[in-house]
Amino acid sequence: MPFDCTPVLDDLSKPSPAIGDDAAETRTVARTAGPIRVRPIPAWYVNGQAERVEAAIAVLARARDLIADEPGWCKRALARGWLDIPAPVQSAFARRFCAIGAIQRAAKELGLPFKDAGGALEWQTARPIPDWNDDPRRTHADVVAAFDAAIVALEIIPA
Repeated sequence: MPFDCTPVLDDLSKPSPAIGDDAAETRTVARTAGPIRVRPIPAWYVNGQAERVEAAIAVLARARDLIADEPGWCKRALARGWLDIPAPVQSAFARRFCAIGAIQRAAKELGLPFKDAGGALEWQTARPIPDWNDDPRRTHADVVAAFDAAIVALEIIPA
């Protein structure tokens, strides 16, 4: 049980990124935030298995629902609770999620693996998701667009 005695859905606790870490504060980002276009995902990326593709789509759709409204999205932590305090992703008190936190929470809720969903989103952004999500220029609209692009890209994978 976490330090604040919040109930957890499972023992999936992952360390959250350090808040105010000097390295995170001084990093530079080479790419600018811009519209995300659908990058086709090759079938080999998910081994062409229809059930894996369907699971990834379901996880991405649920994760997108979690962050559909801007107050449901956050940066610099996998999840945040009341008063913007970082919280475990599986905590009942988690109210806001970063892109990866939303995928982990959605996968847990649906009982599906999150690896393929995370990979599909990373394929669309062409960057590690935590770095991409936490970019100071990243907007909520960029994140939602990336989720939409990942879902569309998975839907058009040839069977």
